[in-house]
Amino acid sequence: MHIRRGFLGWGVFLILTGAVPLAVRAGYLDRDQIGRMWTLWPLILIGIGVGLVLGRTRFAFVGGLIVAATLGLMAGGLLASGISTFSGGICGQTTGTTAFPARQGTFSTGVASVDLQLDCGNVTIAVAPGDTWRYEGQDANGVGPEDASTPSKLMVRSRAGADRGPSWFLGAREDWRVTLPTAPRLDIDLKLNAGQATVGLAGATLGMVKLQLNAGAATVDLGSASSIGRIEFQLNAGSLGLTLPNVSVTGSIEANAGAVKLRAPPGAGLRLRTGDNIIASYDYASHGLVQNGTTWTTPGYDSASVQIDLRTAANAGSFMLDPEGGCD
Repeated sequence: MHIRRGFLGWGVFLILTGAVPLAVRAGYLDRDQIGRMWTLWPLILIGIGVGLVLGRTRFAFVGGLIVAATLGLMAGGLLASGISTFSGGICGQTTGTTAFPARQGTFSTGVASVDLQLDCGNVTIAVAPGDTWRYEGQDANGVGPEDASTPSKLMVRSRAGADRGPSWFLGAREDWRVTLPTAPRLDIDLKLNAGQATVGLAGATLGMVKLQLNAGAATVDLGSASSIGRIEFQLNAGSLGLTLPNVSVTGSIEANAGAVKLRAPPGAGLRLRTGDNIIASYDYASHGLVQNGTTWTTPGYDSASVQIDLRTAANAGSFMLDPEGGCD
């Protein structure tokens, strides 16, 4: 039998991704062991190094197998235990309980930007009338995140190093509560590393909305947004529940080892363009969408008053439309 090395890495990755959840169900692995699988990440660097050293020999594939096996174990742990437990492997186990000083400001321009980056923790984002933003929360030492805001930008980022308190990799967990104004028009860029986000933007006037989710979980409700220009979401080992806006929008959602649940407004026309990855799953057929190649479209899309045109691409991921259990 001849094994094609081009598929060997994918085979190892998929076998381990499926084997880990089975081992958990059978009782061979517990949740604590799964939560520590993120600590295997140095093996990825070792695998790359082995590949470079053996690059001109017949054993060059060994480095790739090490990388594939490591990623398979990590992805399997993610599927077996859920995002919140698995992300604990790269965060400190403690959660900050010391409140940091609340901060607020006012946007003085017609268009403003919101740039938030949270490493390990929870963030809740809501909207209130007016032009004033505010954030508050807790961390390990009451210092609060770094703030580089201006009259036209809210820019808040997690601190690095010793300022975060006791940690293993990214730091102790933080808790942010952010309130954004209904005016002016906002461009939002949210980056979440090993954390959870609950985002409700009812009444907001939105331009570009970006989300990058790395080993995290987010619930985003755009259903009652006043207007929105475009969305660009990327998940890397994450899960997303997204309520789509009841206004026309374009954009893209990419799920790499992630799961996406979409809820569409009643009567909206959908055009969902997919990829052709063999380890991707798209649950669109059972909701009346018609497939043409890699594009799924609502009948009568061209005449719909609300048109939602999205590129939905999964790599070892899945998309579900209007799941019975909702998007939470």
